[in-house]
Amino acid sequence: MNRTFLYNVSANIITFILMMLMSVCLTPYIVHTLGVEAFGLIHLTQNMINYLSVITASLSAVVVRFFSVAAHKGEMEQAQRYLASYFVSSIFLSISLFLLCVLLSHQLVDWLHVPAYLAKDTQIAFMLGGLLFMLNFVMSGIGAAPFYANKLYVSSVGQAIQMFCRALVIVFLFTVTTPAIWHIPLAAVIGSFAAMGIGIYYFKKLIPWFSFQWRHVSLSSSLTLVRSGVWHSLEQMGILLFLQIDLLMTNLLIGAEATGQYAAILQFPLLLRTLAGTLAVVFAPTITKLYSNQDEQGLIRYAAKAIKWSGLFVAFPAALLGGLAGPLMLLWLGPAFEELKWLLMIHAAYLCLTLMFLPLTYVPPAFNRFKVPAVVTLILGASNVLFAYGLTQLLQLGLYGIASAGAIVLLMKNIVFLPFYTAKITKQKSTIFYKHTVVPLLGAVFIWGFCACIQAVYDVTSWWELFCIGGIGFILYMGYLYLLAGTKQERIQLMRKVKQAAAARAVSR
Repeated sequence: MNRTFLYNVSANIITFILMMLMSVCLTPYIVHTLGVEAFGLIHLTQNMINYLSVITASLSAVVVRFFSVAAHKGEMEQAQRYLASYFVSSIFLSISLFLLCVLLSHQLVDWLHVPAYLAKDTQIAFMLGGLLFMLNFVMSGIGAAPFYANKLYVSSVGQAIQMFCRALVIVFLFTVTTPAIWHIPLAAVIGSFAAMGIGIYYFKKLIPWFSFQWRHVSLSSSLTLVRSGVWHSLEQMGILLFLQIDLLMTNLLIGAEATGQYAAILQFPLLLRTLAGTLAVVFAPTITKLYSNQDEQGLIRYAAKAIKWSGLFVAFPAALLGGLAGPLMLLWLGPAFEELKWLLMIHAAYLCLTLMFLPLTYVPPAFNRFKVPAVVTLILGASNVLFAYGLTQLLQLGLYGIASAGAIVLLMKNIVFLPFYTAKITKQKSTIFYKHTVVPLLGAVFIWGFCACIQAVYDVTSWWELFCIGGIGFILYMGYLYLLAGTKQERIQLMRKVKQAAAARAVSR
């Protein structure tokens, strides 16, 4: 592992921890201040706005790839055309989509189960959420700089600043004014502007050779991005259908109160997905660079290691979440939410299995293969809607039906399709990636079993006890990693570095 990789991983983990702390503290604060129905509508409106990514993904999902490949090949003029064309296209498209959000906001309360007293606030929140989405769309181009330079910790700094600003603004608005739903997206917009300032500063610093000029704005470059991105748009549609349809279906099939309960439950699974996504993207620049250098064997070896280490990072928090779901729900949101611990366990269980394969999602784009993943994802997304409806309405499983449907579909996509398709396009054996999942899965079972054994003999009733169990579990997991996760050579190198650090410290004293 080189220094840049360690910086990227460390920054992403620190950002995740901050995000988790913010969520743990803000979620009960918002739920108890605004009410469970209002909390559900906050996340539901943002999820609905995210459906617009089906349109924007045709540009934002591929610009980083095309820019990086061109720049790594030394085609700087072409790289500048891709990025300049993206900025102009994204700004014009953002304005158009924001106007669409304003128009749709007037129909929103007629489509959803929205209490009358929350109708106006929900409309305002939807428009502010649209503005937030458009800001993030434009900022995707700014993210090309840290991706190309393989300095993703820069993006993590921006995310951390955005989270702090958002939290401070929420607390400020709730304190000095009457709390309202639209305060949440407004705080996110303010935080996004702060992150944009940081992003622009580092954008200029990391790629000083880029300068926006109108002569670089090219219709042909935009069309190239759109032609490759149209398949990603279809894939994004499928992703939305099995990752961000839950709250909408809950609202339509069950009601507003259940939407709020499920939105609260989803906070931790969303954090796990965020952790896995931020870890996976750390491997993406190297995967793209190896492909650009036509080092396919190096790419395969690197992708296999990425699965192993991504799985090991995610296995511990996922297993801890599932193993301590009961006391966590009781202490976090109160007795009214304790029975929903089984929902949290369902999410934790399938995320342990599926999230480790996320680094492979960056291999098909590197090979410019978008069509098959898009079609398969779209089919699976549609299947999720049908499964959720059937399990919820026909079998009367309620929220457990929606959670189970998502688990089935994600298992099919990440465990069956993704490794097999990646092996096919790289001309490897179909089972090449599975052997790297054994150690992470055994680690997850070990930690989950440890938590279950503790609760079998001891009643966890305080945050302090919960943290102590988590701390002991972490120590045990580190021992597991040392003994089983690393090779003998890696353990020897680790001990040598520890001894060298200790010796250097003794000399400095």
